[in-house]
Amino acid sequence: MKNKPILQVKDLKTYFHSEDGMIKAVDGVSFEVYPGETLGIVGESGCGKSVTSLTVMRLLDKNGRIAGGEILFEDKDILSIPENKMMKIRGNDMAMIFQEPMTSLNPVYTIGFQIMEAILLHQNVGKSEARKQAIDMLRKVGIPEPEKRVDQYPHELSGGMRQRAMIAMALSCNPKLLFADEPTTALDVTIQAQILELMIKLQEDFGMAIVFITHDLGVIAETAQRVVVMYAGKVVEYADVKTLFKSPRHPYTWGLMNAIPSIHVTKEVLYNIPGVVPDPLSFPDGCRFRTRCPLATEQCAKNEPPLEEIEEGHKSACWHIDKLIDEIRISRAGEPA
Repeated sequence: MKNKPILQVKDLKTYFHSEDGMIKAVDGVSFEVYPGETLGIVGESGCGKSVTSLTVMRLLDKNGRIAGGEILFEDKDILSIPENKMMKIRGNDMAMIFQEPMTSLNPVYTIGFQIMEAILLHQNVGKSEARKQAIDMLRKVGIPEPEKRVDQYPHELSGGMRQRAMIAMALSCNPKLLFADEPTTALDVTIQAQILELMIKLQEDFGMAIVFITHDLGVIAETAQRVVVMYAGKVVEYADVKTLFKSPRHPYTWGLMNAIPSIHVTKEVLYNIPGVVPDPLSFPDGCRFRTRCPLATEQCAKNEPPLEEIEEGHKSACWHIDKLIDEIRISRAGEPA
């Protein structure tokens, strides 16, 4: 990993106007991404993961605005770049794979046309060369008979093939940074494994950085080097993947870990975090997780815990890390060493 990050997000705030009030979807999020690495962003639906990536790509809906913070891509201030220049970065240096290909691929254009569109926009080549590159990309992402598939429409492909076509579109201009927003959610387990394996291989081939957005900690364990855990628009924990799985230091992370089935645990019922993510129009005072947290005290209701470094490269936003360590020690007492 190189010392200089390709992307720096500092105290980012993204708010949406609604008829009912202001929605603070992303509220003070900071992280960095280094060349060639995979950063995982994990959390339940509604935690602000996808909005964070859309903010960096500057793809917010009209009712959304960036209320504060900085986004630096290769030391360029993304928020001050005019839209015409941002269009040259988006799809070329920065790209995104969306969660559901059938809502992202245009049904009235062929797969080849949609891949060629990005190539023609960002690279100085003609249609013949763009088509050749589109076929080559379809081949690289493992689509059989790419010369035939290039002229097919999205509805003519299976779900796995459509997702591979989305990856081909995103990688057609060899981006330096790729956002992958739940790219395997709608696929069956076998296809999920194939897509993850493909992305890891393509990352090695292209040398790009990936921000992998998911609610699935199993995917994070397979793909990421470092992890950002988000809850209710905020980062609650930040660590390298091995440290996070071995020593979670936030009750929310611990709850997510405990909800994963384990071959070592013989309990009939999996742990389940009580309640749901709070309504973004009325986040609780103090710690936003306190309404679901078994360790919550009066202090958690009064004051929001800061995200602080508890050891090198490991940050947590919790007033009761010591209590959590004791809880983890007790819960693991019956597990094999």
